[in-house]
Amino acid sequence: MDKESNYSKYRGKCKEFVDAMIAKDSTLKAVRGHYYDAQWGAQEHWWAIKPDGTIIDPTALQFLSKGKGVYKEFDGWTNCAECGKEIHEDEVHFMGNYTCCSLACCKSLVGVY
Repeated sequence: MDKESNYSKYRGKCKEFVDAMIAKDSTLKAVRGHYYDAQWGAQEHWWAIKPDGTIIDPTALQFLSKGKGVYKEFDGWTNCAECGKEIHEDEVHFMGNYTCCSLACCKSLVGVY
């Protein structure tokens, strides 16, 4: 398969492919985080890991580096897009694709506060 067809086949379907793998092998664990591709940078992503820590990525071919990049598990913490405060995902307020620590920061981010 060429790059375009791999991209089309796998892009945005990471969790779906991981869930299918886990349905067949319950020893696998789903992991969400970021995949760091040398050319594309950080990409939100899902993959699976074996009990011994080996990464299994059923959609790695969507990336130019084909899974040879760096996988980093999301730890639940992010930063407010407006003030930079570190916040846990359970406390996040969303403004489009941006995370904010409060409604005041959300309003400030878009210039209405």
